[in-house]
Amino acid sequence: MLSALALCAAAPAALPQVAPGAHTPWVAVLVWHDVEPAKQVWFDVDLATFRSQLDAIARGGYHVVTLDALRAHLERGAPLPSKPLVLTFDDNGYGIYAYAFPELAKRHFPATLFVHTNYVGKTTSKRHSDWTDLRTMERSGLIGVQSLTANHPEDLRALSDAAVMHELTLARFSIRQRLGHDAYAVAYPYDNYDARVTRLAQQAGYALGFSEDWGNAGDSENLLTVHRYSVLTRFDQALHDVAAGGH
Repeated sequence: MLSALALCAAAPAALPQVAPGAHTPWVAVLVWHDVEPAKQVWFDVDLATFRSQLDAIARGGYHVVTLDALRAHLERGAPLPSKPLVLTFDDNGYGIYAYAFPELAKRHFPATLFVHTNYVGKTTSKRHSDWTDLRTMERSGLIGVQSLTANHPEDLRALSDAAVMHELTLARFSIRQRLGHDAYAVAYPYDNYDARVTRLAQQAGYALGFSEDWGNAGDSENLLTVHRYSVLTRFDQALHDVAAGGH
């Protein structure tokens, strides 16, 4: 029979928790997918709507902060400005580079792109930006690239530990080789994850993991399951929650 000490040693380490001082202010992480002049698929946002959303952010006195600032807030309780928002995009659709990026630049809004690295520069059901496009956006100082795994598997939960680690580590390797920096954040494809997947993400070197389970980022269960609001269904709610401080 294993001793109590041995059982404790065998138990998986707890995932890193949100800092006690990070529960306020209420911060919403927003997620878009592609932006196109007119919607091509259901998860696109058309350009006119995207412009109106950014205008609502500016008009409402919200402060768009970087992912680095959010990380410092969640890990250490570093302060954020009032009414903070973090803007993110999944899937690296070419419309992000062609249409969303110029609108963000006009307003000096920083954003983070979660990229499936094995599809960079390729066309699947949609065209994806190439590494030159991603470097151009990063060099603006407004855009950061993070991981959406290498191949965007439909369900990480269905893969072996080795296969999940391959997806997570290959994406980090590609970003380091192509863009010259380490990825510290991952978004889980199709929002499919569980406790095992989040532990593997931590082991692969990620400090933050993002879901689409909406709510205050500072009230996330841990740093590997940070809340995000989908702009397709909860854009207005996100702005309301931030303005009201969750009340």
